[in-house]
Amino acid sequence: MSVVAGVGLSSGIDYNELISNLMELERQPLYRLQDRQSDYNDKISIYNELSSKLSTLKSAADTLRTTSGFYAKSVSVEDETVLEASVTSTATTGNYVVAPHSSETSIVLASEEKEVHSGVTSSSTVINNSGADKVFQYTYAGTQRTLTVSDGTTLEELRDLINDDSGNPGVTATITYDGSNYRLVLTGDDTGSSNTITIDSGTTLDGTGGTVDFTSSAFTETKSAQDAKLSIDGIDITSSSNTISGVIPGVTLTLKESTSSSITVSVTNDISTIRSNIEAFVNAYNDVVTYVSANSTYDTDTHTGGALFGESTPRIILSRLRSILTGRVSGQPEDMRVLSQLGISTDYTTGTLSISTSTLETKLSEDLDDVAGLFTDSSEGIATQIYDYLDDVTDSYDGTIAIRIDGLEDLVEDLQAEISEMEDQLDRTEQNLRLQFANLEALLSALTSQGSFLNSLTTQWSS
Repeated sequence: MSVVAGVGLSSGIDYNELISNLMELERQPLYRLQDRQSDYNDKISIYNELSSKLSTLKSAADTLRTTSGFYAKSVSVEDETVLEASVTSTATTGNYVVAPHSSETSIVLASEEKEVHSGVTSSSTVINNSGADKVFQYTYAGTQRTLTVSDGTTLEELRDLINDDSGNPGVTATITYDGSNYRLVLTGDDTGSSNTITIDSGTTLDGTGGTVDFTSSAFTETKSAQDAKLSIDGIDITSSSNTISGVIPGVTLTLKESTSSSITVSVTNDISTIRSNIEAFVNAYNDVVTYVSANSTYDTDTHTGGALFGESTPRIILSRLRSILTGRVSGQPEDMRVLSQLGISTDYTTGTLSISTSTLETKLSEDLDDVAGLFTDSSEGIATQIYDYLDDVTDSYDGTIAIRIDGLEDLVEDLQAEISEMEDQLDRTEQNLRLQFANLEALLSALTSQGSFLNSLTTQWSS
């Protein structure tokens, strides 16, 4: 007799329900192991998120820990229709005058060369109808290309032959319609006087024998390849590009129009960006503190703690961070040795930092170099120390967080081994219960049969 199907035929007992209830009791230790495993996995997730927040703080400190990162710069141009400027933090503050080159009456822009053919009546005009292959030969920036133009080639096909040439040194071919003729236009891809285009003597499309003339005499230079010419603070500059960098350290100029006037470029400290970077640093620290606090609570009603409750790792990290942020930076002026003198104070109830915007603005405007020293000092600067400490803490191999996560993952693996072993044992226990109840049902069935037999004999005897 099987009890797998459910109710025993002889006993009327629902064995499936009975076994299910018994197994639920047997599984209680398993559930406790799974709960512990879930708690450890929660801790791992919390630590991963904490590591992310610490990395954000490290990145914010990285911006402030060097003078090149701390001193954000801004640049303004007197006439942005003539030129544009961009700046990096390495630029030196000051005013720079951009004016015409001493050999020119105005600022000269670099340009690319443009050669325009005299034209044909249609873009599909056959330019080689000679019955044999011909050659179109040109040189760009010192590189010569010799292209075979097969019989029957059209103007459009010559354009494509030039553009699709794998050895094209930097020439783009287009076709322009001027209202009467379709003209092949060859344009250099780069500006500068060295990037000239010449139609060379090897060209055999010469206008004879069924060909259209594509020798140099059939082309007109409508735009010359030339260098940019200007002066910066009286120093003559020649450049093959209209983008000029390196002349003013940390500043890149882009010429847009020619002018005979002088244009002033001004580089200043970008106080707004510096303030924003400091605020980002403070916000990143507060985010870490708030996150640790939110996950370290203890509920006295349910007697349960957050994922970080009782964890020493986050306490040690916060303690070290607070020590750095409240420490003094030696070598600084007396009025700029601690963060509080910058208007950044600690709320000892929450552990977070708050900023006095007015104090910070004043210090940045009046004592910028001293503020920079507070963060960037190579040994004791606040941002320097925070970055160096967190570089160790967040190291993905042997950092403090990684070591704790590795320990938790080991615990999860150990518990998984216990859980798997216990699940195997529970499977065996359930099978044994089913076997025992099957045997019990078989016994009850036999006893029932015997009872029926004896009852039948008694009835016969009585009659």
